[in-house]
Amino acid sequence: MNIKRINVFLVAIIILIILSIFGYRYFNRPRYAPPPPRPEINITIIPGWNLRQIATDWMKKGLIKNEKELYLLVGEPAKNYGAIGTSAPKLNWTATGTLAELFVDKPGNVSYEGYFLPETYRVYVDTKPEDIIKKIFSVLNNRITSEMRTEAIRQKKTWFEIFTMASIVEREVSNENDMKLVADIFWRRNDMRWALQSCATVNYVTGKNDPAISAVDRQLDSFYNTYKYPGLPLGPIGNPSLKAINAVLYPTENDYWYFMSDWEGNMHYAKTLGEHNRNVAKYLR
Repeated sequence: MNIKRINVFLVAIIILIILSIFGYRYFNRPRYAPPPPRPEINITIIPGWNLRQIATDWMKKGLIKNEKELYLLVGEPAKNYGAIGTSAPKLNWTATGTLAELFVDKPGNVSYEGYFLPETYRVYVDTKPEDIIKKIFSVLNNRITSEMRTEAIRQKKTWFEIFTMASIVEREVSNENDMKLVADIFWRRNDMRWALQSCATVNYVTGKNDPAISAVDRQLDSFYNTYKYPGLPLGPIGNPSLKAINAVLYPTENDYWYFMSDWEGNMHYAKTLGEHNRNVAKYLR
């Protein structure tokens, strides 16, 4: 074997060794393992739910440890912070962009009740509560169209007033047509500085769900009590759906002043108190 062949043989061996080393390293290198996907969960806000109900649902889903965790961000339901000389929590980012149009008139003495638009939201199970709230408020901002904003300005109504009225209408009736009729009745009562006399506003304070509140509860000293204090309550009593918001913004004009629901949920309207009392006697007794 001559020198030339020996050199070729040695070079071939060296190449094989190098390829073997690279091959071994390639097939035994640490493989990239993508992180496991973050688990997600659906949260659904039911039309009319208040912050108590939202907090309970979020606790069940493990999004918050207790009610206080949510209330520290958005305030406590049915609480008049001004009466105790303090202010409700404030989310400063609500004062930016078009979102500010919906929040600019919210007073500092009440919670963010009324702004949690009822829908189903997909979130990560480890999402921070404030980030969930940002998502919900962002959806609300997108659902309120430019036409609706223009209409609110035309009527010289603030969004806080609209959400407050819509929250009452949401709790009083469920049918969209009835919502529009009742919204018109309530707006006219409000304009006249009449007592709205909504049982739902009193239930919001007591935590009850009585279709007809007691005489004792009617005397409850709270600015949410629309039997004792005329006009709108201190703030929203729940979180209204877009259907209720539209009903309040575009009510159906009528000449009724009273309404009631029978045991089957059918609505009965009256133009006079006497006619209303006859409806009550006929359908509820």
